[in-house]
Order: sequence, then C-alpha cells, then structure tokens
Amino acid sequence: MANRSRVTVVGIPARDEARTVGAVAQAADTGLHLAFPEGANVVVLAENGSTDGTVQRFTEVPLRSRKVVASSPGEGTGKGTNVFAIVERALELDADRLLLLDADVRSTEPGWIPALADAVDSAEPVLAVPAYRRDRFEANTTNHLVSPLLAAVFGVHVQQPIGGEFAFNRAFLERASTWPRPDSAYLYGIDVWLTANALRERVRVVEVPLGRKLHNSPFPKILRLPQQVLDSLFHVVLRTDAVRAPGFATPKARAAVDGAAVRQDPAVVSRVSASVARYLDAHHRDVRALFPSASAVGPAPWGLRVGADEWPHILADALAAVARGRFEPARDHLVALYVNRVLTFWEEIDGLRDAEIDGLLDRQAAETVRAVQARGIVLGGGPGPSGFDVRHWAGFNEVSPAWGVPA
Repeated sequence: MANRSRVTVVGIPARDEARTVGAVAQAADTGLHLAFPEGANVVVLAENGSTDGTVQRFTEVPLRSRKVVASSPGEGTGKGTNVFAIVERALELDADRLLLLDADVRSTEPGWIPALADAVDSAEPVLAVPAYRRDRFEANTTNHLVSPLLAAVFGVHVQQPIGGEFAFNRAFLERASTWPRPDSAYLYGIDVWLTANALRERVRVVEVPLGRKLHNSPFPKILRLPQQVLDSLFHVVLRTDAVRAPGFATPKARAAVDGAAVRQDPAVVSRVSASVARYLDAHHRDVRALFPSASAVGPAPWGLRVGADEWPHILADALAAVARGRFEPARDHLVALYVNRVLTFWEEIDGLRDAEIDGLLDRQAAETVRAVQARGIVLGGGPGPSGFDVRHWAGFNEVSPAWGVPA
C-alpha cells in the first residue's frame, strides 16, 4: 500500500454483542498495527441501546489504537444507524480509509485488516467486500435474493454483497454521502444500500477472500431482515437507468460453501413456516397476481416447494412488479416466497458436496439474469415509498428486541 502513515478507522457496529465485541476489537487493533505501524489508528464502536455491557467490554479491552464510542438510542434504530455514525466519525477524523467489522463474528482475524485496506488503496472511489466460506444453511438472503438480483439488474456477480466486513477509501465515503438514504438503510438494509449504489454508479467493487465466517445464525430474523434488505435494494433499483446487460457469459465459479453445517432449530423453523403460511393465506390472491411464476410451485411439508427452476422467474416477477409501481407488495410477498425457497433449498442440497451446492447457486444466479433480461423490464420510474413500514407483514412478522425492528 502506497499510503500507510495516515488515519485508518475500523468501525464495529454493535448491539448487545458483549460476548464477542472484545475479541473483534483486539483483532482489529492487531491488524491495524500490522498494516499501519506508524499510522494514526482508531477503532470506533457504534452501538444503539445495548443493555448487556457491550460498551463496558469494549472500553475495558486493551488496544494500542485510539478508542471511540458512538452511542444512540435503541428505539427505531438499526445496524445502518451505527454504520452511518461510524462514517461520520471517520469523516470528522479525516480518515483515508474506513473498514467495518461485524461485532458478532467469532472468526475475525487480524489479517483481514491489511487485506481489506490494500483493496481500497486508490485515488478513485473503491468499495471492498468480503468473499467468505459459509455454513451451507446460512447466507440465505445473500444466495437467494441479493446476489442474483444484483447480477440481474447491474450485470455484476458479487458473491457476498451484504457480508458486513467492508472497506472504503476517502473518495468512496465522499461519494456515498450524496446518495439518498431510505429509512431501511438505517436498519439491515445498509449493506445492500452500499453495494447496490456502488454498482449503480459503476464504482469499482473488489472482492477480498477472507476465509471462513463464523457468527451467530441470522435465521431467527428471516421474516424481517430480508424485508429491510429488499426495501433498500428496490429503492436503488428504481434510481437505476435500466437493467444492464451482464458483464459475464456465466457467473464466476464460487467457493462459498464451507464444510461446516449446523441445521437450524426445528422449533424456530416451525414458527417461521407457520407465520409464512398465515401470510400467504391472507394475501394469496395478490401474491398470485404479482407472481404468476409462483403458480408452477407445488405443496411441501413446510408450505410451498419453490425449486431452483421456479425461483429465477419469481425474482423476475418481483422486479417487474416494482417497476410497475407495486413496490411494497412486491417486497413483502417476495419475503414469504423466499422463506419457502430457503426451506426447499435445504432439501435440494441434502447429500450434496460443497462444490455441488456452489454450482447450484451459480446456476440459479445465471438463470435469474436470463429471466430478467427476457422481461424487458423498464426502470427509472418514480421513487419508492418515503418511509419504511412492515405494512403487509403487520401481524405476521415476528418482532423481537433486535436490530432492524421498526419504531
């Protein structure tokens, strides 16, 4: 890296992560010292409403880097609130580069810091995103929603577009400060808001291999996290001039599935399936009208058997509905179909080797690109809704005191 003597900030967005935040902060500090031994290094904890001692644990852990804490109230805030607070601190510190590390990761390594920092060593805006190996039962929002939809709209196949471990240079931070922020970007929509906007503006996105990622399972959030992610993604899509031709003949082969596999709690899966079934029963007519491709799916023990052949066309239905002005029903109905896709996918991969699962996901992304290209979808219409509301999921969405719960 050409410039190793200026200000580097590592930001850790957190809420109630006392068990892991200390180890993440120490890994960040060690990595900063390795990469920038003569630099002005800062580790920023941004938290919103933690009640488990997260702040105390962070302030007590010994670091060579300067420590900064940015706190905000918990109600009505989310991960994006913390990320934006970190960005503000980085700009105030005149940082040359900013790196983000998720607070709940148990596999954070000091080597991630120089790898991410080197990737954004440029005068032009650059975004660095991670490339992980993940448990085959995780990364569902990435694999079945965000990665194929970004490839279909922007023509770029990104393996982990919402991975959390990001890096930005100063030019990127200044560019990002001009982008409109939907309410969902202050929640779990923040990661896709960053990546999708970068792709929309043709900013260079660099994928950085970081090995395995081990963290708390996000499955219990499967009824609210993807809703917020889709909301931010669809806002960016509507600001895009047109569906772009893919910059690849086929998606690059991935090695994203790790040998480790921990099945989700059956009781949680059962509760989620019941909520989705109630939702689809209440909205079945509108779901059929907006998602004609879903008429091809059959029943399954968990609800609907949404296979790899049907899913790309369902995603194309969603984009077509958003382009026609049906933003919120397209977003919310897609969440219900997505849960059924995830549960079907788990059955599809039973007995498959890791490389075979990677191949299935690559084919799914490629088929999504083809399905969207075939529709002739016209973007660039009106803006999305001015606020974020659970809307159709009210009464079905399991809400608990965690990030991303709307006020």
